Amino acid sequence: MSLLKFPKSLIMGKNNFIASSVKIAENVIIGNNNKIYDGTVIYPNTVIGDNNVILNNNILGEHPVHSKDNFQEKIHNGLSIGDHNFLHVNNLIFSGYEKKTIIKNYNQILAESHIGHDTHIHNHVTLYPRVITGGLSTLFDYSTIGMQSSIQQNSVLGHYSMIGMGNITSHNVFPFFIYFNQKYLRVNKIKIPEELQVQQHQESLQLIIKELKKNNCDHSILNKFNLPENILNIINQFLQKIVIKKI
Repeated sequence: MSLLKFPKSLIMGKNNFIASSVKIAENVIIGNNNKIYDGTVIYPNTVIGDNNVILNNNILGEHPVHSKDNFQEKIHNGLSIGDHNFLHVNNLIFSGYEKKTIIKNYNQILAESHIGHDTHIHNHVTLYPRVITGGLSTLFDYSTIGMQSSIQQNSVLGHYSMIGMGNITSHNVFPFFIYFNQKYLRVNKIKIPEELQVQQHQESLQLIIKELKKNNCDHSILNKFNLPENILNIINQFLQKIVIKKI
């Protein structure tokens, strides 16, 4: 693959700042009002929306690999970055291997994070420095991963949940809770809006986590609990996305 400054296939909107050392490959789309700084490399089939800030030396849409193919090069299936995202320095984001890697809107990805192939980051997600997301992982709205923490491939991080600093998480993380040292500590009061009234249902939610662990994430156990519809909807979105039946 030849990396070019402005290939003919580039589609770009208005009012973008792109530093002179940025390298852009073929079949890239860039929207409006973006700022892309020195040393960033944008690989093929990458789409960037509007109003993003991408600081120095980000690698966007790098070659995805999979151990079952003996790490041979695969065609880029693409990276999609939405609007109003902030990417700090030296992040490595892989293109999709099976479908696309997706980063939606209003996310913050801080320095030296590693985003695996086909990772799906929803909205208002924060990744602190040196985070690793395994391939095919899903990070739901308002979730957080603390500094130097990681989540295993095919795992789901629920809405408003947080993995604490320096933790290795090898399974799905239930919504609303801070997960630290292999335990669910408490609800994430800083991120959860008051109107959800999650703290009033904390005891029921902790019981649901225990039941899901015992019953291999059986959705039917939710019928035992009298929870508001908005909280149930969030839990159901989490359970429907799970591939590895473990929390």
